[in-house]
Amino acid sequence: MKQILLYIFLMVCIGTLNAQDFEYGVELDTNYMLIGDQQHLTFKVRSAPGIKIVFPQLKDTVVQGVEIILGPSRDSVPENDGRWLYREKYVITAFDTGMYVIPPMLITIESDEFNNVLRTDPVGFAVNTYEVDPQKGNYDIVLPYATPWTFSEALPYILWCLLGIVIVVAVWFLWRRYKKHKPLFTPQKEIIPPYVLAMQSLDEIKREKLWQAGREKEYYTRLTDTVRAYLDGEFGISAMEQTSTETLKAMQECDKINSGECSKIADLLTTADYVKFAKFTPLQDESARYLDSVYDFVNTTHLRLQAEKVEQEKKEAEERKLREIEEKQTTDVAGVNNNSEMK
Repeated sequence: MKQILLYIFLMVCIGTLNAQDFEYGVELDTNYMLIGDQQHLTFKVRSAPGIKIVFPQLKDTVVQGVEIILGPSRDSVPENDGRWLYREKYVITAFDTGMYVIPPMLITIESDEFNNVLRTDPVGFAVNTYEVDPQKGNYDIVLPYATPWTFSEALPYILWCLLGIVIVVAVWFLWRRYKKHKPLFTPQKEIIPPYVLAMQSLDEIKREKLWQAGREKEYYTRLTDTVRAYLDGEFGISAMEQTSTETLKAMQECDKINSGECSKIADLLTTADYVKFAKFTPLQDESARYLDSVYDFVNTTHLRLQAEKVEQEKKEAEERKLREIEEKQTTDVAGVNNNSEMK
């Protein structure tokens, strides 16, 4: 029996000594607050490291009338004496006036050597409303100062404005297209070769027989325009923007047009200028002859250009083939040399 009593006495002494190594308590930010204000309720334990601390488990309220807004949040901080400060915080508030007392709470300390249950002291605080001095009366409500917007705050509005502008422009574009009965996407026009365009124009002029109807000026204007357009598209001569003299000079400098062809076109341009500016009226046979000469000029030059193009392509193909043969021979020689070196 004496041994049991001695054992109990020693355990109580050890527990008392261990409890003295702890500092604990509960704190409030303030003992006075207004309705709706918030403050922290903090449980603290200062002890040696390596122990388990179980703080009070609070739910929605601490006591009746004191509500928990946020928490718990827990942290630990080492101190200079080798101990650690453990804290658990709650954000609390009250919406009724009065005096509130937070009763003692239990904090459990667990380790391999002992278990202790610590009891905090009660803490209280008062909650009051705003006091109005009847001598001074009520103050005007002052609105908060307007702070300038940051770029991140204005960015969503900027993007919405840009999107609105894009939508308005798209609607306007579609409406214009619909009003003009045009398709939304215009198909790309087929590029017609200058030779084909010239032949189509000459065939139309021949079919209409304008010189026989007394419309010589219109006839020679369309005939020379056909020649000028053909020169521009096939030879790169800007004849549509040049005078007859400038066009003839450009034709003489072009190595793809011979002197006989230049002479035929020179006669046509000279006669056309007389008809358009001097009211000259050529004979019908002469007008028909000019049409035949333009047919001949277009066909002859086109065939010659096609032959030159085929000859150029043939020459390029032969040169390409020779390069391929030379490259293959070079590769074969390099391969033979490598085999010789390996042997």
